[in-house]
Amino acid sequence: MKLLLEKFRIIDLSIKKHKPLIHHITNYVTASDCANITLCFGAAPVMADALEEMADITGNADALVLNLGTVNKIKFASMLAAAKIAKMRGIPIVLDPVGVMATKMRLDMAIELITNRVQIIRGNYAECRALLGDNNFGQGVDAGIDCDIKGEFALQAAKKFNCVVAVTGAIDAVSDGKQVVIGRNGHELLAKVTGTGCMTTTLIACGAAVSDDYFSAALFGITAMNVAAEHAAALNGVDGLGTFKVKLFDAVSNLTGLKAAEGFRGDKL
Repeated sequence: MKLLLEKFRIIDLSIKKHKPLIHHITNYVTASDCANITLCFGAAPVMADALEEMADITGNADALVLNLGTVNKIKFASMLAAAKIAKMRGIPIVLDPVGVMATKMRLDMAIELITNRVQIIRGNYAECRALLGDNNFGQGVDAGIDCDIKGEFALQAAKKFNCVVAVTGAIDAVSDGKQVVIGRNGHELLAKVTGTGCMTTTLIACGAAVSDDYFSAALFGITAMNVAAEHAAALNGVDGLGTFKVKLFDAVSNLTGLKAAEGFRGDKL
């Protein structure tokens, strides 16, 4: 575990040194938040979804985020084109399968993207269960799911999809199909602010952009968001969701890999 957490510091320093370009094809609800959290983390965002631009934009990026939050057929065509370019050039792809348990269209799109090869999937428990064919698990609430169940589920999903799978929520589970780490950081206010899951996906992509250890990159991105949330909620002047969100951005911008490692609470299964 100590070796794993040491990688947080290395990834963080690499992000700040190289300032990787993160291409997002994301949803319009959280696009601004994802762009700003990228900057807070020391990377650079680009938000482009025109099909005609994919060769230039994705081809020059260091990581690609595909978020299904407000997907449609036109945007999905751009996602497929971007994924093809990323695959050809060895650019890591991070998929956020937002709402795949809600419609067949989203689920089919997510499976097609996974089939075309993504390196990391980050979703909540219901979304990840839907990816595995179980579409009868509500809308994402997972407070009653213990760490052993979630950890085993992340392991099974990672093996099936041959990539890193991060199942996030009240308890987080990250697996690469061989190992599982449970994370217990975070704050209840994260679940009340729109976009914190999308922003977590962005932080994961920042890590993947500078390290081919995608397991560590995923765990670092999740831990960074959760530890920052704990710091933000503890600050004076947090009177509600609005001030918490502002303080969250501040906390992410001031977070270091060392602070994330020192604040991490969790264990290997």
